[in-house]
Amino acid sequence: MVIWTHNAYWFQGAPSLWREERQEPHPEALKALIDLYRSLDADVLCLQEVPTEQVAQQVGDDLGMSVTFAAGGERTMYGGAILWREGLAAQVQDLSQMPTSLGCRFERICMVMTLNVDDSSVDICNVHLSSNRFAPQSNGEPVRLAELETLFAQIEAPSIIAGDFNARPDSTVYEMMRSRGYEDPHTGMVQEID
Repeated sequence: MVIWTHNAYWFQGAPSLWREERQEPHPEALKALIDLYRSLDADVLCLQEVPTEQVAQQVGDDLGMSVTFAAGGERTMYGGAILWREGLAAQVQDLSQMPTSLGCRFERICMVMTLNVDDSSVDICNVHLSSNRFAPQSNGEPVRLAELETLFAQIEAPSIIAGDFNARPDSTVYEMMRSRGYEDPHTGMVQEID
């Protein structure tokens, strides 16, 4: 099973090919990313910062994959999508609108795909945790931790959590995940892009 995750940055390129940040795809960036995703030959593709259901569907159609889109919770423009290879038996739940212990919905997205393989199933979670961008005193850590607690209350092991955690590997977000038995398969390979 090949699973990839990517923050698509609204398919605008980084830095933005529009020469300013927009929540809409740039045709060249969209085509280049679809070509990249095709080359990955993924069974499951978890995307963050997908602007609309139509864009998610276009990516799915171009790749020949099934797709489910979710708008962001508090920040609707921070949508996401899970795509999966045709023929795989899957159901997707959108938890983005679920309230966290802080009394607000997920800031961005939280999607859980239950994938049935042979006689067993696995949950694959696509999350885009809160950043510091909109947080009080520019500290999104309490929001990220509340979002993770809400996710953990909804899933059972075995599960895979993929996405944009907006946190460093030495953060309390990663500590919380490790304390629950999750491991980063790419330890030491994380590339920070700011």
